[in-house]
Amino acid sequence: YRFSASAGVFVQDAPQCPEQHGVQAYAHPEACNIFFLCTNGTLTVETCENGLLFDGKGAVHNHCNYNWAVHCGERKADLTPISTPGCEYQFGIYPDSHECSTNYIKCAYGEPHPQACEPGLVYDEKIHGCNWPDLLLETCNPEGK
Repeated sequence: YRFSASAGVFVQDAPQCPEQHGVQAYAHPEACNIFFLCTNGTLTVETCENGLLFDGKGAVHNHCNYNWAVHCGERKADLTPISTPGCEYQFGIYPDSHECSTNYIKCAYGEPHPQACEPGLVYDEKIHGCNWPDLLLETCNPEGK
């Protein structure tokens, strides 16, 4: 057993670092928000920021991605929100209103950052991104009828 002070967990099934140079990240066998990081052969246990889960791609921050974009399989995900004004999670993407909108909010470290869709597009909550308004006719009628 190895003990990791950073995550405060016993590391029973930690992988050995296969490479002595560079950075590699590996999924924790049980927790989707925790991962193993090998940096030049040194193993540490890391935790994704609130609202993020490990997928190894690091699309958002430190090898982690938005929780809705990660498939955890059998691994458990801690989805307890740590909310700040305008942000349900510390990292996330949210509509700026429940109306048909060309803007959305991108949260990083609990700070909301207003974002605009490309001209002609509107925010689509289903894909957490911008889409053509005619694909959202149920919630967004671009004709205003």
